[in-house]
Amino acid sequence: MRSDKDNLLCRCRRVLAGVRYYWLREYRHVLRDAEVLVFFLLLPIAYPILYALIYNPEVVTDIPVVVVDDARTALSREIVRCFDATPAAHIVGYCANLDEARSMMMQRECYAIILFPGSFSRDIDRGEQSSIVFYTDMSLLLNYKELYMALNNVVLDIESTIRLQQMPIGLSSSITDIVANPIPYTSVVLYNPTSGIASFLIPAVLVLILQQSVVLGIAMLAGKAHEQGRGWFERRNYWTQLVGRMLCYSSIYLFNTIYLLHFIPSIFGYPQLGTLSDIMIFSLPFILSSICMAVTLSVMVREREQVYLLFVAMSVILLFLSGIAWPRYAMPAVWRWLSYIFPSTWGVEGFVQLSTMGACFSDVAQSYCHLWVLVVFYMITARVAVHYDNRAMR
Repeated sequence: MRSDKDNLLCRCRRVLAGVRYYWLREYRHVLRDAEVLVFFLLLPIAYPILYALIYNPEVVTDIPVVVVDDARTALSREIVRCFDATPAAHIVGYCANLDEARSMMMQRECYAIILFPGSFSRDIDRGEQSSIVFYTDMSLLLNYKELYMALNNVVLDIESTIRLQQMPIGLSSSITDIVANPIPYTSVVLYNPTSGIASFLIPAVLVLILQQSVVLGIAMLAGKAHEQGRGWFERRNYWTQLVGRMLCYSSIYLFNTIYLLHFIPSIFGYPQLGTLSDIMIFSLPFILSSICMAVTLSVMVREREQVYLLFVAMSVILLFLSGIAWPRYAMPAVWRWLSYIFPSTWGVEGFVQLSTMGACFSDVAQSYCHLWVLVVFYMITARVAVHYDNRAMR
């Protein structure tokens, strides 16, 4: 009994020593490769700041607008005054015709045009439907969103006033209130008070940056090994090598995860309702599954340059498959099932619920379990891929 116990302890020590050896050896490979350091360190640090600055500020104000008023009535002037009073718009002038307004837009003197047709007020006085034509420069989506919402709110308010003016005199205030506002509503934007694109999009992009940097960095290491004529993994002690490398990469990404998922939202003021401990616990299987997926995919890389061709273009596809821009329930079945095999899909879903929506950890249990399933799945696929890679290198 004592001998068996001693043998077991010796085997455990050998395994731990092997894990430690491959862990430290992989550190040396990473630190000596400048291109890998770019993907492991520089990309996760610089990309979030770049994306955040692109979408900052989230709310734009005083956007230049010109008016073409062919109606020239008190009603059209009232709408223009109310629109100019909103934070979004700034009326920079009136134009005689649409061609002159287009010329100003081409010269970047304005970003939108409001056109009142000549029959605008006359149609309303007759009780007929009229329209306001709104042209905008779509080169900046923020301008379009703010101006469209502001103009829509102004028109709805003016419409209520017109309804009251057309009511017979002597009606009670309760009736006039119902006519002016038959269905009272209040707009409350959940989890995104500013209705900003960055608060909506950047949390998902942060998770995707983590996954893609892992895949690109590990694939770069594999490409270097193949260029040197050696296998990505040695033919012995596969599991020891895999565990050692997983410890190496996950320890590097401990800092990246805290920086991306905690400090970046704090620096740029994005909604952050989840605790750091919950986020770190949730990110553990996400990082591990991303590492194992990267090992599986890296056997396809025979030259370092192939990394850019194979994996960089995946970022846009994975963003759509994550469900943040294209809801998964609306996807065709093929795309929906395909999205399930990527850690970023469950990582985005869980992180957005934890950090942006203030969910409890029990609320993201499904995503958390899916990530652990992917860890096991990709560990197996990595073993199979490495086996065939070693056979091909013989």
